[in-house]
Amino acid sequence: MEFKMEFKETKKVLIKILFLNWLVALAKILLGFFSGSLSITADGFHSLFDGFSNILGLIGIKIAEKPVDKNHPYGHRKYESLAAMGILFFLFIVAYEFIRDIIERFLEPLSPEISFIFFGVLAGCLLIDWLVAKYEYKKGRELKSQILIADSLHTKSHIFITSSVILGAVFIRLGFPILDPIIASFVVLLLFKFGYHIFKETSIVLSDGTFIDTKRIENVAGTVKGVESSHQIRSRGSESHIFLDMHICLEPDISLEKAHQISHQVREKIQKEIPEIKDVVIHIEPENKGKECVCK
Repeated sequence: MEFKMEFKETKKVLIKILFLNWLVALAKILLGFFSGSLSITADGFHSLFDGFSNILGLIGIKIAEKPVDKNHPYGHRKYESLAAMGILFFLFIVAYEFIRDIIERFLEPLSPEISFIFFGVLAGCLLIDWLVAKYEYKKGRELKSQILIADSLHTKSHIFITSSVILGAVFIRLGFPILDPIIASFVVLLLFKFGYHIFKETSIVLSDGTFIDTKRIENVAGTVKGVESSHQIRSRGSESHIFLDMHICLEPDISLEKAHQISHQVREKIQKEIPEIKDVVIHIEPENKGKECVCK
């Protein structure tokens, strides 16, 4: 039930973040409405999308925590990665909307009414976004949760977006509205950078990439008495929940019972040394002296 507790903690974090994201979104949308600022209104709706990504994350976690069944012998954990990919989709929607706003600003520069209240509210929103992103990323690493890490990068993107809005507002007050879309263009590049990071992290899980160095497994298995060598080591899963299968070579004249005991010792040793490995499948082969031990 360890993974149940892990997902329970992840859901608690997402619910907290959802509340804060929508609080920030409401503040930005109201500020944009009363000030007439298109950029801050757009940023408010971007923060609103953050809340939807939190809901998507909660749905993904709800499915991912379902136990093993007949049709899913390895469990449902990949749904967390699929939900993280969904957050990537939301991030690119934000990037698209931002690009459209930038083009409009270049064609028709705007000079909305900017007050000191405007800067105060934005500064408060910026502080909340920074605290949320930092907290969520920390919990994501602690729980080894792809959904929290991906969502924290999505939230982090709003730190740069809100900062660009503030900086753009400064230039508008100084009489240089054209600099607003130029600054925003650099923010779009950062959004694509965050998107690439999310894609890289989640695609490893979805494509059954490996998280374990095979040499490390060989070294651990080699410490068990009776194991002559090991090979064909493969792993898949996520950083916090790894499935491993491997071949070990034993003396050909030992009994089946003894070979079975050794395989259990290897499994226990590996899972003790590397707790992230939750399942180990071991194939036993006879050691052929002077020949490579490989089962075709």
